[in-house]
Amino acid sequence: MICQNCGAREATVLVQTVIHNHVTKTALCADCAARLEPEHPLDALMAAMQGLTLRGRAHPTRCATCRTSFANFKESGRFGCPNCYEHFRAQVEDLLPRVHAGAYRHRGKTPGRR
Repeated sequence: MICQNCGAREATVLVQTVIHNHVTKTALCADCAARLEPEHPLDALMAAMQGLTLRGRAHPTRCATCRTSFANFKESGRFGCPNCYEHFRAQVEDLLPRVHAGAYRHRGKTPGRR
């Protein structure tokens, strides 16, 4: 079988395309098949989504030190380690003064206080 694209070489690849239940078969030589870029309907969507970030997820979802997620913090009200305060800073910055008596940094327990 001869390549249906160039008509010069022996066809070694059969390309089958299905669009709306209509099947098209094309026999191609190795050179023409190598130049062929498959078009997939989701390729454009995936390319567009790669540049997007979800709102509220500009930071990775888990602390690198203890692997606590922000969802775990919201559920339990506790961070897993001191590094969580820095890791989730943007998400909890306005909560800290209310939780830590006006302080923006975790200072631990005050001596004599339980």
